[in-house]
Order: sequence, then C-alpha cells, then structure tokens
Amino acid sequence: MENIYGKNGLQKVINASGRMTKLGVSTISDGVGKTLVEAAGNYVLIDSLFEFAGKKIGEMTGAADACVTSGASAAIALSVASLICGDNLSLVQHLYDRLPYIDKREVIMLKGHNVDFGAPVAEMVQIGGGRIVEVGFANGSKLSDIENAVNKNTLAILFVKSHHCVQKEMVDVKDTIELANRLNIPCIVDAAAEEDLSRYINMGADIVCYSGAKAIEGPTSGFAVCKTSELASNMRLQYKGIGRAMKIGKEGIMGLVQAISENLNGEHTPVVTKEDLVPFVEKINAVPGCKAEIIQDEAGREIYRAKISFNKEEYGFSAREMISKLCEGETAVYTRDYQANLGSLAIDPRPLKSKDELNYIYSRIEEIGKEGK
Repeated sequence: MENIYGKNGLQKVINASGRMTKLGVSTISDGVGKTLVEAAGNYVLIDSLFEFAGKKIGEMTGAADACVTSGASAAIALSVASLICGDNLSLVQHLYDRLPYIDKREVIMLKGHNVDFGAPVAEMVQIGGGRIVEVGFANGSKLSDIENAVNKNTLAILFVKSHHCVQKEMVDVKDTIELANRLNIPCIVDAAAEEDLSRYINMGADIVCYSGAKAIEGPTSGFAVCKTSELASNMRLQYKGIGRAMKIGKEGIMGLVQAISENLNGEHTPVVTKEDLVPFVEKINAVPGCKAEIIQDEAGREIYRAKISFNKEEYGFSAREMISKLCEGETAVYTRDYQANLGSLAIDPRPLKSKDELNYIYSRIEEIGKEGK
C-alpha cells in the first residue's frame, strides 16, 4: 500500500470514513487525471472557460446554467453574494463597503441545519454578505417557522441537505422549495455530498451547491447549478469581487467537467461494495466483544456501511478508544466516528481502494482486541 505520501514520510491512510475533506475527500480516475494534466499544460481565456463549463454542466444536469467554484462552501458564499449584488459590478467590487447600508440580506435557515461541517455553514453565508436568521428548533421545525420569518429583508432560504444536520422532525426539502417558490424567494440548497445532480433543481430550487470532490470524485472543486442563466452569470461576476479569493484553476474546471461526465455515465464503480461488507461483518462478529451489522446512511441515501459496536469489558477497548488505536502504526485507519460516544464506529466501503484495505481493517480490529486482553 505504498504511495506518494508514505514515500515522503507522511503516515499512510486507509479512508473508511467517507468523502471527508480532512482525509483529502476522494481519489480521481485515470480519465480525470489525464484531463487535469492536459488542461494544466495549455492556455485558455478563463472567462470563456467559465461560461463553457457552466453551460456544459447545465446540459448534463438539466439546469439552465451553472457556476464552477473552488468547493461547495465557496458556492454557498458566491450564491449569497450574487443574490445581493445581482449584475451590479460596482457592488461586486465594493461589497463589504456597502453591506452596512444593505438591509435585504437575511438568509433563513433551520436551526437544526446551522451545523459545523468542518467549518460553520453560517460563516459561508456571512462571507457572501448574508445575515443568518435561524428558525425552528434543534429538535424540530415546521414550514410555518420559515414562512413567519419572511419579511422585506429576506434575501433567500437556505436548506442544508447533509448527514451533519438534525434529521428528526425536520421540514422536508421538497416542501421548503415549494414554499420558497410560492413566496417568490430564492431557495439555495446545500447538497455538497449528494449524488443526484438533478433532483433538487428539478424540484424547483433556484441554486443547488455541490462538491466536485465528494460523490462525484473529481478534483478539489465545486459548482452551483442554477434555475436561470442570469443567476449563474451573476455568480460568475463574483470572480471580480470576493470570488477572486476562492478561484479555481483551468485544470480544476476541466477535471470537474470530466468527473461529472464520468459520474453521470456510470463510470464510477466502487471497488468495495455493500456485498463485500457481508463476509466482513461475519468475521467481525467472531471477534470477542464486537458486534457488527450493515446499516443505511442516516440521511436516507442509498449508502450502506458496517456498524461495529465495542463492548469494552469483553473486547478491551471502547469505541472512543478505538478511534486513536486504529490510527496507530505505519497505516492509519480512519472510521466514521459520529456515534463513538454511543459505543460504535462505522466502516464506509466507498472510499476504500481495494478489498485488501477492508481485510486490513479486520486484521487491525482483531489484533487490537488481543492487545486489550
């Protein structure tokens, strides 16, 4: 399992956590890699490239147009800024100077959606010049919570579709989009890690923000698909303002277009599948103090993982302790640890590069269990 990072003295990593930014998000295909090299080795008029990529992505996803960004978080910031500035170049170039005099910049979002995904969602909105208005409660929300918060200063409604968000008793994304359309208020959907690139724009969302490096397995990048070309054009204009600080290069743009094409053509097939988890779970269940099962993604996506619960008295270590134990040695194993406080870790097979990595995880769990005796 030697790689460029190990050769340079960095600890090698097996990513069983998911498409996580802290682990480099994902790996790219040979096709995307070749595209990056070819694009990086040539010149192009960047403004024309932005327009080409936007139209191309729009065609592929069923949107009117799109704006390529450096990531999903940048897409949120540029979305908000573009709704404030429109096509006013002077405002784009002096956004922060003018903000104290602009009232219509409130962005409504559910309290249960105002999460930290590695950085606070609210910060992305505020970078774009927006002012967050939280509605509802962390343990529940209603459409009326959103509607009652709407006023003359409302700029947009932001819906965050993520496993990081509270899932229980939350307003549905479809209902939120329909409400926004009825009230004639732009609806931004943060769909950073979502796999369906057409679903939310087809529901009627105005702007949908995606990561190019997560489910799509492209280079570090992002994009926003837009209901109208005007919305996309206004987002691209932000590259003459705050967007300059979060620009994406020509190779990233072409690599993203290639990755989206491959993704939509079904060329991305996981090396390790749900079926491979079945014998893995059986072997883990044979380890004293471990109990494993296959579970579906907490946000309802068609993603399946192996959940492993640890009985400290019998196994020797708790789930919390296993987080650091699995990261020891020449090769660190990073698992999905959101429920470690409840006694379990999860293995996401999608980022694994081989079945050997899955076998390595089993071997480490077995080995650490023997140490705990």
